[in-house]
Amino acid sequence: MAFASDRAGAGDIFVATSEGELANLTNHPAGDWDPAWSPACAEPTKTCRIAFTSHRSGDSEIWTMDAQGRNLRNVTQHPAWDYWPAWSPDGQTLAYVSERDGDPELFIQAKDSQESIQLTSNSEADRLPAWSPDGSRIAFAAIRNGVEEIHIVNAQCGSTSEGCGVHERAVTGWPLKGTAPAWSPDGRRIAFVGWNQEDRPGVYIVGPEPENIETLWEGDAWIGSLTWAPDPGPGDGEGWLFFTSWQDGNHEVYVLPATGGAPIRLTQNLAWDDFPTLRPGVSFAPETAEVSKPEAPSSPPEDTGLASADEGLGYGVNMADLGKAYLVRDMGFDWVKSYVNWETVEPEPGVFRWVDPDNILDAFEGYGVRILMRVHGTPAWAKPEDTFLSHPPDDTADFARFMEALATRYKGQVAAYEIWNEPNLNYEWGYLEPDPAGYTAMLKAAYQAVKAVDPDALVISGGLATTGDGSPTAMGDLDFLQGMYDAGAQGYFDALGSHPYAFGNDPDYEDPWGLSLSRVTQQREVMLRNGDGETPIWITEAGWVLQTSWNLVEHEAIAVDQAQQAEYLARAYQKVQAEWPWAQTMFLFNLDFSSVPWYPAAEPMRWYAILNPDRTPRPAYSNLKSQMTNLK
Repeated sequence: MAFASDRAGAGDIFVATSEGELANLTNHPAGDWDPAWSPACAEPTKTCRIAFTSHRSGDSEIWTMDAQGRNLRNVTQHPAWDYWPAWSPDGQTLAYVSERDGDPELFIQAKDSQESIQLTSNSEADRLPAWSPDGSRIAFAAIRNGVEEIHIVNAQCGSTSEGCGVHERAVTGWPLKGTAPAWSPDGRRIAFVGWNQEDRPGVYIVGPEPENIETLWEGDAWIGSLTWAPDPGPGDGEGWLFFTSWQDGNHEVYVLPATGGAPIRLTQNLAWDDFPTLRPGVSFAPETAEVSKPEAPSSPPEDTGLASADEGLGYGVNMADLGKAYLVRDMGFDWVKSYVNWETVEPEPGVFRWVDPDNILDAFEGYGVRILMRVHGTPAWAKPEDTFLSHPPDDTADFARFMEALATRYKGQVAAYEIWNEPNLNYEWGYLEPDPAGYTAMLKAAYQAVKAVDPDALVISGGLATTGDGSPTAMGDLDFLQGMYDAGAQGYFDALGSHPYAFGNDPDYEDPWGLSLSRVTQQREVMLRNGDGETPIWITEAGWVLQTSWNLVEHEAIAVDQAQQAEYLARAYQKVQAEWPWAQTMFLFNLDFSSVPWYPAAEPMRWYAILNPDRTPRPAYSNLKSQMTNLK
């Protein structure tokens, strides 16, 4: 069985034998993931190759190697990210996902050619291709109108690529969502990872007709990277379904009989094990597999109350996709920052649509994670006509009433609220001149409204952008902070929000213009000069953007490589905890903006993420998880 794991540090491709021996085939400091055996591996007289995704060139590309990890070849050589390789049944062509047209699409490419053919072209995301056994079709996970489902597309091409990518059709539909398709050995059915309206994940099989959907097994946690291995031996002929799940509180590899039953856990390690695939032609016998009895996951802490200074530094993360909520617990973090748009929740005065914040609470239920909700966005009815979402409300009383309703609904469930975002930037203040007095009026109104209904909830001031002495589009953060104190802000926030991005520098660097992580020490000095030494600072965003072939505009000059991102983030948490006891909580930016479908490939926020676009962990993720494991 081949699989990917970060147990050696970065991602690597491993092969496990039936005797329990484990070989690291790649052992490279760059991330390697998504292994796929060539069909030729079933025949001893043919050359066996493993396709995989690698970041060793600086971008994400498809590579191949032999079964011993030698004779490497870079198949795709394109500056955009390519990942999730899948072999055609004849072993001559690779399907994969590429972002070269700006979002994830399906491509195919002959293994000995540099010419690729694009199969899908749309404005949403296509994922995880799988060839049918006869090579005529490719099943994949397609996000359409925000819903992920299983689609099929024609994979047979003429000499001019005519016929490729046509006749796309869905084989699953609402309310069942699906991903990670895998064909049955006879090509008449497709297994997939699905989840219902209650978001309970499971392994499903559809076919031969679309209405024939069978629930094979339901789990209690995330399931992914499904493959269907036929049984060439004396078994029942249905084969085995290999997949990854967080079922036991860690990313582990499982196998499930294709006829149903209980899954068998095959790995047990603190690392992230993923993308299992059985070598073609090999029989799987569960009674000889190295199976360890899974340990019971530790119970999450019941308390979702407030952090306090004597608890030590709070470790938090900004995240976009609530479906990845369990990853906050997987990393060992205790805080998450999510976002609430006032405009969406109260589209008309007094008319509330609580779906989005309710989903946030539902997603983190049971994980023992404390929630910081950032509130932003003024409804059209509460601001001047034809102004931007970030424009402050005409009447702070409208905002106060909203905050009162929000805090009432989530009393005892939401631990903290962050009021607005980077109000010292003009585009975060409706493209107006930043106004510390105007912002302070909003902050005071929100503070009083929240405390009136939920005294235990914390109110955090909107994270100040690190802007040095300011610019035509921004007010210097120290000047803005002093302006807040001049307007009477003291006593109306439980912590000062700060965004001390380091602009590509290491955590210990002190920039003469204040553009470094240490900017919080200067903000602290302003607080002390105003007699506010008891109020802590919360770093509600901090991170390092990655180098990429996409043009990241102003972020381009401050980008770092993946190893630097991993080192700097880990050191930043260590530094804040060791040197700045008044900095109470730090939220990295970000976990997963790279892997959500609503951001195009060139969006800079994707390249601050510690997950890759294919949802796999970057070295920063593995490094931080290891650090938290050692701390705890």
